Amino acid sequence: MRMVTRWLRSCVRFISVTALATGGLLLGAPPASAQSCMQDVWMAHGNTQGLTCTANDVTLSAATNLCVVVSPPGGPRDLNNDGCQDPNQQGQFTCVSGQSFTFTADFTMPLTAQARYDLGLYIATDGGGSDGALTGQCTPNVVTAANSATFHNKDAGSDICGDIDDTHNPQVIHQSITTVCTDTNGDGKVNLPWCTSWRQPGSNEVCDSGTFTTAGGFDAYPGSPSKCNCGNLNIDVFLETASITVDKTASPTTVLETGGSVTYTVSVTNNAQLSNVTLDTLTDNLYGDITTTGHNGITATTCAAETTIPAESNDQPPPNSANPYICTFTVAMGGGNKDAVVTDIVTVCGTDQFGHSNLCDDDPASVTYIDVATDPALLKTAHAVQAVQVDVQYSVTATNNSAVDTLTLSSLSDDKFGNLSATSSSILSTDCLQLRGGASPVTQLPVTIPPGGSYTCTFVGRITSVINGQHVNTASATASDEDGVTYPRASPPRPANAPDFTDTATVNISVTIP
Repeated sequence: MRMVTRWLRSCVRFISVTALATGGLLLGAPPASAQSCMQDVWMAHGNTQGLTCTANDVTLSAATNLCVVVSPPGGPRDLNNDGCQDPNQQGQFTCVSGQSFTFTADFTMPLTAQARYDLGLYIATDGGGSDGALTGQCTPNVVTAANSATFHNKDAGSDICGDIDDTHNPQVIHQSITTVCTDTNGDGKVNLPWCTSWRQPGSNEVCDSGTFTTAGGFDAYPGSPSKCNCGNLNIDVFLETASITVDKTASPTTVLETGGSVTYTVSVTNNAQLSNVTLDTLTDNLYGDITTTGHNGITATTCAAETTIPAESNDQPPPNSANPYICTFTVAMGGGNKDAVVTDIVTVCGTDQFGHSNLCDDDPASVTYIDVATDPALLKTAHAVQAVQVDVQYSVTATNNSAVDTLTLSSLSDDKFGNLSATSSSILSTDCLQLRGGASPVTQLPVTIPPGGSYTCTFVGRITSVINGQHVNTASATASDEDGVTYPRASPPRPANAPDFTDTATVNISVTIP
């Protein structure tokens, strides 16, 4: 049985978010557009040669102090109401695969060469491609006094863009980014395509535009085709595609050999933090569709498809929680052999609210058959066959009263006549436990009697000990069923009212002497 602990959310922030300066954003930064990446800005300033970005004088090494924005602030994923997502139980920030999300971070840009000027940082907002943030849709940024506590400007006058040298290394910019939740290298973390730009000595110009309205009006672009660097940065935000966990239990876990009713409980947990999941199918490998009755032994059900299970962030606290979703279905099981185990598997599949389908999980449950010991019965009758009333024909019938177990008859005997399987001075003839038609009788031991069946044989016994009055004799049998129970039942222990597997016949004898 698999269960998921619910509502264990911590109010402690695992990663603090520190605003580096008042405002903390690039003032006037517009939404990403199709003309907002570094190649667009470079070309808009009259350059015809494409960027090669072969230098690595300035790079992007880290994005720290992450805040995945919760808007509006508050709710199950922002318990301290600061507008930043609380980490999940694994200490992770998450976003939904393929969906846009917004985060703030401190972007660290270290210097690997001599002094450089007018640093630009381009972040792809469309998931990027093989060229980082060179083309596509981007957020362009520049290091300014408004967004960087490490701001340094070697230029005088109206130049407002940050510079970098050995003494002021690295430069850090605090920025808000809206991008696509995507993982291009398969490690489970969000990949952030980026490009940096700078100007080198001899190509430094006045950078007086800290806002971006048109590509031609933004001053942070490379000083030559090679003076830029592009890459793909992993950030500590993990992709989330919804998943479910199915837990199934049986009650009771045992039934008699003759069969019985079993109720299965199915629990389906939505493990996603952000995405609701709608159940598409609930099926069992033995009983089929568990949302309907009247087939495969299903007599009742509360399970239903099209049920929506809320995500962690959308669920209410207990006792009103709808996650996990719990339902039951009842099955009438037929008979089976002792110790046989019936295992069936329930599979549940769903689709999350962002269109990820075939989200499936399964879980088995087992039911074991237990023994039903049913005592057999033995019936004996007497029939006089001679006028002198001293030779008597007896019939003996052994009946298997069990509905499920085969009975093996081991022996038949009589307290007056002895072994009934062979003739003697007391037994004139017998067909009990003998093969018919042979030249000489051969005992056939044992004899098997199917459930509900019986075995009958006859013998003729000669009575010599009584002349007038009653002759009473008792037949006895021994047997065992296929589950190893022997009859007559052992004592002790012995069930109350268990029969002795015997029966008695009485013959009234009257002889007239001339």
